[in-house]
Amino acid sequence: MPRTQRDLDPNSLVGYFGAELRTHRNKADLSMAQLGAALGCSGQWIGQVELAEKPPSEQFAIDLDTYFKTDGSFNRLWKAIKRAGRSQVLLPGFPAYMELEAQAVLIRSFVAQLVPGLLQTERYARGVMDPRLKPAMLEERVQARLEQQAVLCGEDPPNAWFVLDEAVLHRPVGGSEVMREQLGRLAELGESPHIQVRILPFSSVTFAGLDGKFTVLRLADGTEILYQEGPGFGQLIEDAGAVADCAARFDLVMGEALPRGASHQMILKRLEELT
Repeated sequence: MPRTQRDLDPNSLVGYFGAELRTHRNKADLSMAQLGAALGCSGQWIGQVELAEKPPSEQFAIDLDTYFKTDGSFNRLWKAIKRAGRSQVLLPGFPAYMELEAQAVLIRSFVAQLVPGLLQTERYARGVMDPRLKPAMLEERVQARLEQQAVLCGEDPPNAWFVLDEAVLHRPVGGSEVMREQLGRLAELGESPHIQVRILPFSSVTFAGLDGKFTVLRLADGTEILYQEGPGFGQLIEDAGAVADCAARFDLVMGEALPRGASHQMILKRLEELT
């Protein structure tokens, strides 16, 4: 039995998008075929979007805003659909973290096992993802990670300090070709004036670097927030004591890490070994 507007989930953003499309189309006294012809798609596609059988694309949302002169409302709704979809495939807590990260003025991150997400190449990111994920979910997580990196490339990027355990340079994620590309990226980013990439050498055995990875964000108003990840979850922590403890731990590993120049040389040396 074909679906009707009455069958739509009232809590579905895709359904709401379709209902808004139907409302604007009817107000303009257009058939599905007429609107499709105007937008360069089929009337069948219009009907599928209206009934939430097909999710809208970003370009389709932009075309609707242009055609109906809706001042970006369809595109904003599309972005809400995108965020809602990602919240179902990303680690719990990670979407909220991304929003705060985009507001940060200082990012301090310690990672013991892998290159942190903000510094990963696309192939490296794919190499560290769970291979049991469904292809669509895997793709969504990779794209979210790549989009996350835009925070380092804006007009007013935050200061970002990273301490990586030396083991990160030797763990062959994706093979030697992927690692060469990744180490090249680390070397390049480490030369940026607002990014520091420090290496914690094997010779350091500070307790502060033995408990796993963490990130401390500082916002413009001075608020500091801790983010930690574990298998299958991400957690934002605002407890002042926990945040202060990890901030102190970061200071300890930063102090134990090689200076910026020496860290850069270690990365280049490891890159040369793989060439």
